Amino acid sequence: MISSRLLFIAVVLVIPTQSMAFEADVHYGLTDWLALQAGFDPSLAQTIATGDQRVDSGDMQFVDLVAMYACLGKDEIGAQRAGNHHYPSEGKVPGPPETRAVKPDGGAATRAALAVLKIPPNQAAFRLLQLGEALHILQDSWSHQGIPDIPQLGDPPSVPCDSRLAWGHPKTRGGASSHRADLTMYWPADTVAMAKATYEVLTQYPAISATQRNARKWDDIRPELNTFIKAATKTDKARWFASHGVDDASFLEGISLPDGSKPFVEQWPGRKLPPLAAPESRQHAIDPVLLDFYNRFFARWVGTEDFAALFAEFSAPPDASRGSSRKELEARLKLWRLRDHGRVAELALSPGPLTANQRASIDAIARQPNAYVRYPSIASAYFPLLPRGNDVSPLLPFFIGLGSSHDGHQQAIAVTKFRHAPYDIVAIIAENVSGKWRLKSIVSTVDH
Repeated sequence: MISSRLLFIAVVLVIPTQSMAFEADVHYGLTDWLALQAGFDPSLAQTIATGDQRVDSGDMQFVDLVAMYACLGKDEIGAQRAGNHHYPSEGKVPGPPETRAVKPDGGAATRAALAVLKIPPNQAAFRLLQLGEALHILQDSWSHQGIPDIPQLGDPPSVPCDSRLAWGHPKTRGGASSHRADLTMYWPADTVAMAKATYEVLTQYPAISATQRNARKWDDIRPELNTFIKAATKTDKARWFASHGVDDASFLEGISLPDGSKPFVEQWPGRKLPPLAAPESRQHAIDPVLLDFYNRFFARWVGTEDFAALFAEFSAPPDASRGSSRKELEARLKLWRLRDHGRVAELALSPGPLTANQRASIDAIARQPNAYVRYPSIASAYFPLLPRGNDVSPLLPFFIGLGSSHDGHQQAIAVTKFRHAPYDIVAIIAENVSGKWRLKSIVSTVDH
């Protein structure tokens, strides 16, 4: 039975506050620490945190890319799943964005948490991953509150995204192509409100094996959050966790903060994703010539650090009237291979052309030791993608869709999610120039 205190919080927190999005520092790290404060032993706390963090592309049922369900394809089931897990709303999908507004701690946000608190006590030990999933939905109701913005792949977009299906960060916090909303340091009051609601659920979860937990008082916990919220780098976040009894901070891998004073090279082992059988795509119903172009391009891009040669091999012939410039494309090819993606994420997501100063800053970062991410194999660079269609598809490293440029030339777009940039998707637009496929531009958007 949920306490009157939690019900009070649920009512109060539907009042609109500032909107933001959270990443693994909250979904795993803070959840783990709060569970420890609520009296769960370390292994149980880690299980809850794992269930929470896996909702962000940590298991195949949670890998729903907006480009696949709302842009290159029209997949109502994928859009509904993305909404249920990340944008809890009472609005129907498909539906106009203004009817799908997200309310922090609203009815759609608390439904899963309220249900998990009612499970029979004899099931409590076996439902901890479900508890984590419910907490993720609750936490993201602060993350994505407001009217969802509509992501676009390119400006103007080669393949417009369906506004009745797509989900993106509200414009009130930077829109669909910004990570500013993801960072706790900008929104301290909202982070505290989210943490308090999370803690209330944890303290009211049924006792496991009839063993009562000894939870700390919230008022004693609250002051300890200040430094966590202000932490502006992975190093600072890891230092806070270490000082609070969480020594393994590998879950910070890929969050949209810079590394800080030392390189962050740890890898979180908690995802439950099947490996790709091969780095090459075997996507059905794609022209073999186009499939070969993208297979060769991605293999070279993931494996090289000579981006001038990559451009020369795959770009269109020099023509100022078509596609992005050589300097622009080379800079963006570098950007998406930089290991410390949090340092350059906002730059990588910027829709307009990069300035000369921005390109120079990218070059400076690229000259530093171990600047580029290196994968043990090409296949390990990607999150596996599984399109939903009329036939059974293999897992894919990238997903290809077709479109037309504004001057009538045949275009294609291939979307992927790199392991070192787990909160973004990047799309490679190619154009058929005189019967030959060539790289035209690189576009991207945030994708939770």
